[in-house]
Amino acid sequence: MGIVKAHGGGVTVESESWRGSTFRIFLLVTTEEVTFRPDLPTIPVVLLTGKAEEISRGGGAVLLIEDEELVRDMTKELLTRLGYEVLEANDGFEALEIFQQHQDEILIILSDLTMPRMNGWDTLVALRKLSPDIPVILSSGYDEAQVMAGEHPELPNAFLGKPYQLNGIRDTISRVLANKA
Repeated sequence: MGIVKAHGGGVTVESESWRGSTFRIFLLVTTEEVTFRPDLPTIPVVLLTGKAEEISRGGGAVLLIEDEELVRDMTKELLTRLGYEVLEANDGFEALEIFQQHQDEILIILSDLTMPRMNGWDTLVALRKLSPDIPVILSSGYDEAQVMAGEHPELPNAFLGKPYQLNGIRDTISRVLANKA
């Protein structure tokens, strides 16, 4: 529901006793074209300084923390297309174990916000205790303003709304890594 609302959509439900329910999801249509060219050696990005520079495709590992298998698989595919090695975790507890084993390889972390056992905020705090400078991107189907509202002991380097698009992931990771340098 959060993803649908965040994208200006709506949901209707029709239900009959002993017959079941029908859910209809309405989303806005986009004309944005998404292309992928694996033959390109670099991805152009404009850094916050305003000047265009080239950042190499991929290189390094991304720790992907996502409890929904379908979303995790789709996100892994996008990150792999961008040239990253992807380490997968189902929740924050598993992510902490993986991070401790692969800390030197992990370039950046992309974590869902709403997960069982340990949510994204708690995972962020635990990861920063292990490595205060590790770049973390929190993601959610909820609106960024809703997610970031309130007091939090740690803040992510960026927020990424769901559903993901290749350009959005690429640009967010590039911006976070450029700010880290």
